[in-house]
Amino acid sequence: MPIVRKVIALLMLAGAAGCGDEPGIVDPPPSLRPSGAAAPVVGCTDAIAREDSPGETYQVVAGAAAVPSSDQVLEPAEHTSGEGPTRLFAKWGLLVRSGATVDVALLPGWADRARLSWGDTEVEPADAVRVTACGDGAAWSVFAGGTWVAEADCVPIRITTADGTEAIAELSIGAPCSRPGG
Repeated sequence: MPIVRKVIALLMLAGAAGCGDEPGIVDPPPSLRPSGAAAPVVGCTDAIAREDSPGETYQVVAGAAAVPSSDQVLEPAEHTSGEGPTRLFAKWGLLVRSGATVDVALLPGWADRARLSWGDTEVEPADAVRVTACGDGAAWSVFAGGTWVAEADCVPIRITTADGTEAIAELSIGAPCSRPGG
């Protein structure tokens, strides 16, 4: 019987570690993956800076990520001509707590209206992105990127941590989230 307990313990440990491409990082649930594909992964080496705190214009979400406060309107610039979810781009840095992994995803129904991306500029903007911060140095890693939108809007995003903590934040991309009906 002791061997059975050891096997069960090993299986539980393997399940907790996940089966993602990086050790110890759990794959996001299918509902957070863009169009059933694997979400792009941004590693700690993609961080452009480290900060001791997010600053006054940012809000901490799910205890592990910091995004611009919803009362801060991020002005998008024309990115592509025509229509579609990558027509306008609002640049902002995502901050992730040291050693944390977060999944940042658009809410259902936003795939044709917005996209997200940080890190490698060769990666196409997506519905969801996984970001891992380095576990050393300052308290927060900063990742360059932002949000693409078809038109100015209040964009809701879901932040999910590796331990399953989840929270919704709103981004004012060209339009304040505090507007009536926003």
